[in-house]
Parts: sequence; C-alpha cells; structure tokens
Amino acid sequence: MGALERRTNPTNPVHRVIQDATRDPLRRGDPLSVEAQVAVGLYRLGHGSTYVTIGHIFNIGKETADNASARFVTAVLAKFRIKAISFPHLNNTSQWAEIEESFENKHGIPGIVGAIDGTHVPLRKPPNDRWKSWASIVFHPCQKDLGRHRANGWDMYLSTEVTPWEPVIPRGKYLIGDAGYPANVRVLVPYPSVANPANEDFNFIHSLTRMIVEQAFGRLKNRFRILLHAQLARPIRARKNAFACMVLHNMLNKRGTMYLQVWDNRSPDEARFAELHNTNDDDLTPQTPNGGQPTMASIRDQLRAQLCT
Repeated sequence: MGALERRTNPTNPVHRVIQDATRDPLRRGDPLSVEAQVAVGLYRLGHGSTYVTIGHIFNIGKETADNASARFVTAVLAKFRIKAISFPHLNNTSQWAEIEESFENKHGIPGIVGAIDGTHVPLRKPPNDRWKSWASIVFHPCQKDLGRHRANGWDMYLSTEVTPWEPVIPRGKYLIGDAGYPANVRVLVPYPSVANPANEDFNFIHSLTRMIVEQAFGRLKNRFRILLHAQLARPIRARKNAFACMVLHNMLNKRGTMYLQVWDNRSPDEARFAELHNTNDDDLTPQTPNGGQPTMASIRDQLRAQLCT
C-alpha cells in the first residue's frame, strides 16, 4: 500500500481526523435519533428559543432544528391528541357526576361540569403585512378537572353563533365563564352589575369557581414558554405548536408531575371580578327563550337565591 493510499484510507485515524476538521458543521449529517428529535422539540416548546439558539445548543443546523421540532409536534398530535384532549362520553354518567361533584364541593355551585375561558397565543406579523394591530391565535379551553388542572376542548370557536360544546355536555349541565360569553350558550356568567349585595356575593363565588381555568393558563404558559412569545411562524404551524403544548401539559398532569406554583401569589379575595362598566343596574337578558326553556340568566337567579340568602 502506497503512502497516498494509506493517507486516504477511510479506516486511517488521520483520515478520520481530517474529515472531522473539514466537515461543514451546518451541513446535514447523519439523521437525528428519535431521542434527539424529542429533545429538540421539547426544548423548542419549553423555552421558545429560536432555531439558531437551539442549533448552537444541540450542535445542529438551524434547518435541522426546525425540521426536528416540526416532526416532534406532528408525532405528539398524531399519537396523543385524542387521548389527552377530550370530554367524557355523554353516556359516561358516572364521570360527569364526579366532575359536577368536584365543582360543587369546592364552592357550592351545582350543575357545573367545566370552566371555560380564552387566551391569546401571539404571532409575529409577516414583514409584508400592513395590518396595524397585532396577530394572535385565540384558544377557548375548558377546564373540567379541579385536581389535575386538565384543559380540554381547546379547539372551540369565538363566534357567538357556533357553540361546539353544546353536543358534548349533558342536558341540564353548564360551563362557567366570564362576562364575555353570550346569553344563548350554556355558560354561567357573572352579573354585569353588583348594585346589590346578593349580586356581589354571587359574583365572588362565581370568580372563585372560575379561577381554576386562569390558573391552568398560567401553569401551561409557564411550563411551555413558547406560548409567551410571539412566534414567527405560519398560523397553522403556531396552532400545532400550541396544541402540542396542551397535549403534553395534560399528559404531565395526568401522570402526577409535580408543579411548583410560584407564578401566582394572589389570595382568593384578590382574584375576583371587577364590576363591568357601562351596564345597567338590572340584567336585561330575557328570562325565557323560545320554547319556554330556562335561560342561563334565570338559572343564575335561582343559584343566587340558593347561595346568597
């Protein structure tokens, strides 16, 4: 074997050193292992770091980090979304009864099977977008478990004409939410005015009960900090990232992962609704809709009489 042949032999240690020294660090090399892709995806969702930063941390290229994160999110949604984000089946009366009992035992309001609220996931506007306002994805989760802070029903719509939670809640039960929800859906909202002590007392109990969904938002966004920062991504990609965070959050809570609550130091007395401005003293919501069925306003009045007398 000649000298040149020995120097270019792939098994020669000197040849391997030369290869390593001259290899472009940004060039796509061997495929990332499953474990590495999971690590990249979790780091992206957990920290919200840019792909350049992730590339430096994991010693991979920016595009490799981007692709690995996308594959991880896709796999999480494909494998775990249905199991991690779902309401109980309508026929599962025992589970619905357990949920209702947990809410009633906590603050005394019967008939509640979930707390609903909305949150924004900010997006960076494309450079050629002339819209002056800021962009975001709006999610409306429903919190149904007081113990594990599970968040379900994330894909609900903001439209007042579309109420996708109607078919999945047992008849005669309802959700609890803030004053932004319309009167034609099964959501128990606070009184728009606290002109009398009974309304104020009811709103206080209402806010204590609904506060669990706000706490769930805080835990979710503190655990997956990509949700705190404006993502420079297409809306579909950002939506998938947010969904994956929610799926993983539910999985961790279901497994009993410890979470240190250091982000919210409010006492229950501080976590109460402020009086809405520009409202009349009387609730003008109709008391009986078409068909004579009780409205949420009439149900609220009954609950006020039951809880605040």
